[in-house]
Amino acid sequence: MKTPSILIALLMAGASPLLSQNNAVESALDTEIGKLQSSLPGQVNINNRLRYERFDLDNGSPNRSGFSNRIRYGYTQPFGTNFSAMVEGETLFAIGSQDEIHPADERAIGTELNQLWLGYSHEDWGKGKLGRQIYTLDDHRFIGHVGWRQNIQTYDSITGSFTRVPNLVLNAFYIDQVLTPAGGTNDLQAFGVNASYKFGTHLTATAFLYDMEGQDNRAQSNRSFGVRAHGSHQFENVQFKYTASFVSQSNNNQNLVSYDANYWAGDLTFSFTGFDIGAGLEILEPGFRTPLATLHKFNGFADVFVASSGTGIPHGLMDFYLSAGTKIPLGTERVIPFKVIFHQFEPESGSGDYGDEVDLVVTYSISKHLGGTLKYGMYNSRGGSAGVGGADKTMLAADLVFSF
Repeated sequence: MKTPSILIALLMAGASPLLSQNNAVESALDTEIGKLQSSLPGQVNINNRLRYERFDLDNGSPNRSGFSNRIRYGYTQPFGTNFSAMVEGETLFAIGSQDEIHPADERAIGTELNQLWLGYSHEDWGKGKLGRQIYTLDDHRFIGHVGWRQNIQTYDSITGSFTRVPNLVLNAFYIDQVLTPAGGTNDLQAFGVNASYKFGTHLTATAFLYDMEGQDNRAQSNRSFGVRAHGSHQFENVQFKYTASFVSQSNNNQNLVSYDANYWAGDLTFSFTGFDIGAGLEILEPGFRTPLATLHKFNGFADVFVASSGTGIPHGLMDFYLSAGTKIPLGTERVIPFKVIFHQFEPESGSGDYGDEVDLVVTYSISKHLGGTLKYGMYNSRGGSAGVGGADKTMLAADLVFSF
């Protein structure tokens, strides 16, 4: 791809007729969607994501620069008083050469059954699902859907949420198989409980226990017990948001390696006069692993630590980060959220340097059904250490998403 910047500009400019929320195109589209939904006893959902993605590696590996398109299409049917069922397919294809898109997306090209579940929901008692489903908990650090990749991660599982007690949410799950973002399956069984109690806007406290047994990859097996707290506080014109976590992890009987490792994380954000300023620290001791996490959300957009996170980074990881964000006005009614993040990486044990990274993300809601995202990440290895993140890398991605 010789001129990615021009193609990205054309991709985003193609949405320009919809820049006004009250334009005739959107009004007509809403009318047609309304007719479709009202003609059916259930609910149709469509989510189409067109993506341009480029990344450059300074280690002799070929760079990639290509377009892909992913569409999810589903139908949810309620029946009885409290029951519903859903079926959803997902199709991913390359536009142009398929060996130019991200390797994980290349392996996932094709059509698959994304979701197929039977659900029960009660206003007072809670809800549950049985079957193939999208499932996440808390901040996705342990149970996530990896929604950044074109092929979302789903689980063949039983999940439930108990909400009968005011301010208390008790989640439980059993996972029998993982449908991975790379288009394959991971024979990993897991069960867990996650309890959260909301004391008010100032504090929500969570405790959890997760046990994972990898059959295809026994090194992913682990047992984790953790606590998490998050909340916010308003002081005059400044809002404080905080998150703090601690997790103790060890091997279970399925893992052939005996280990114990801890995890600490803390994040503090100040919001005032249209700006968000934040700082945080995440520490993973050697061997700490999170095979089901949405890893792209953590430790930089360039994903240089993803490959090691499923079975543990040998020397661990310390990620100190700073962030700044604002909303850029566009006309009188619209804004463009903008955020920049700086990461400083170090091994948790031993000497060396894991480098640093600068990330940028811009999002824009073009209309009710159409939105765009631009992401950029630049990782500098500074020589690397222990083979982790041992090469400079830059990534650029531009998405255009249509959904209803």
